Amino acid sequence: MYVHEDNIETKIGGNYNGLEEKLLAFEKKFYFPMREKVESIDFSRGLTAFEKATEILNIYWEELHEFAIKNKIKSQSKFESTFLEEISCYLFHNIDEIKNGNLSIFNKGIYAGIKIKEDLTIDVIKKDVDFCIGKKINVTIDKQTPVSLIIPAVSVEVKTYLDATMFGEIKSSSKTLKSSTPNSRAYVLMGYKNIADEHILAAKQDSTLDEMFVLQAKEGDPIDSKTLYEYYKEVKKAISSLVNQVKIVVPGRLLNKSE
Repeated sequence: MYVHEDNIETKIGGNYNGLEEKLLAFEKKFYFPMREKVESIDFSRGLTAFEKATEILNIYWEELHEFAIKNKIKSQSKFESTFLEEISCYLFHNIDEIKNGNLSIFNKGIYAGIKIKEDLTIDVIKKDVDFCIGKKINVTIDKQTPVSLIIPAVSVEVKTYLDATMFGEIKSSSKTLKSSTPNSRAYVLMGYKNIADEHILAAKQDSTLDEMFVLQAKEGDPIDSKTLYEYYKEVKKAISSLVNQVKIVVPGRLLNKSE
């Protein structure tokens, strides 16, 4: 669940660039205290809670970035980007649907469909995503060995920044997941936007993505507390709407409930 911690631990275990001792010290001084503070916050209290959280997150992000530059840690190693991915775990690990065991957090092996293989047996298609809230079930297909499926309720692609190439890949991936699980929701959470506005405007015309959230005005800016709060509310609403399906009442409006 904690992909950023896993990234740090992997680097420590492999003595990445000879930084084992420095990484251990960084983890102890900055990472664990940050996570403990953020996870102790009651996010149901609203914007004030997110203002407190983003203050802590932004301080850590600065320390993380400075450490990466000083020690020449390559961006390809995902030392910094996994932190952005892990933020969603802090926000949602304590929601009721996860605490009671009905849903869980995943990032690998998400159900994306089935296909018939050459020997006419059924193969399950799976995809990895940056963050997913879903339900794991065991199924048996055509008397084959039972397989575990992770059905997504919410899937989130997380990017340090978003450019046109990444955007195309995200739309394709999200379309696959939503086609396989029609009532799932797909989101993008990014640091900053590096894509022309017309691409975003065009995305409004299809239903591949339910929403996109930009946390920074530009590269290097702090995380915006209001945007992070909006992201939290949107995902919580998506989970709630799945659990508490609205009953259709007639006569009346069918698609959009009146305010």
